[in-house]
Amino acid sequence: MQAEVEQFARGTSPLHAWDARWKVVSLAVLMLVLASLDSLSVATLGAAGALAVLACGRLPLRFLARRLIAAQVFLLPCLLVLPLTFTGAPLWIGGVRLSGEGLRVASLFYLRALALVAVAMALVYSTPMTSLLRALQELRLPRILVALALLTHRYLSTLAGEFTRMRWALAARGFSPRPRPAAWRPLANVVGVALVRSLERTERLQHATRSRGYTGRLRSLQPFPGGPANWLKSAACLGAALGLWFLDRGPGT
Repeated sequence: MQAEVEQFARGTSPLHAWDARWKVVSLAVLMLVLASLDSLSVATLGAAGALAVLACGRLPLRFLARRLIAAQVFLLPCLLVLPLTFTGAPLWIGGVRLSGEGLRVASLFYLRALALVAVAMALVYSTPMTSLLRALQELRLPRILVALALLTHRYLSTLAGEFTRMRWALAARGFSPRPRPAAWRPLANVVGVALVRSLERTERLQHATRSRGYTGRLRSLQPFPGGPANWLKSAACLGAALGLWFLDRGPGT
């Protein structure tokens, strides 16, 4: 079972061809700047730029649209609630009393969050997980965190498939997961069996990695892509971040 983040991670777009180490650092700086914007107009510009970065990955539009729409489940409530509950000068729209300051804060929060989601998607969906973890390792992220992230990525789909098989087995035996006391015991048994199998798989994995000389460092025969294009992309990204910061907090703002 292929993980979702790996579906389009090996492409030929400018994002895919970007050295993962430079990509992580540059996009992280951009995300920090996007999260700190206070001007609504600059935040709008930042959100548009973040969506442009995501478009550079040349990912399928339907795939991106589904992910961005799913993000609205978390973003839209703030956009709807804050104008109704925030204090400040009233703003009447169609007989509904809204807070002008609350509308501004909600819009600013929404644009920041949308920009961060877009940049995070651009980073994750355009970088193979092994390359991303190797880049974090080269950037001195603790080895234990890299190893945990790698194993989680590797076996999360395996555990999901195991739960699916258990659900099918229960359905084949006439089990219906209704909220009643009679269903609690079978569900507890399923969770217990899954935990025991996970523990057994963990022990087998530990013995297998030790027998192959694993020392906790992620290694690969595939080098990071080189060339001046990496410098140019990073310079453009950092220049855009600096420009947004200057527009937001520079002289005259």
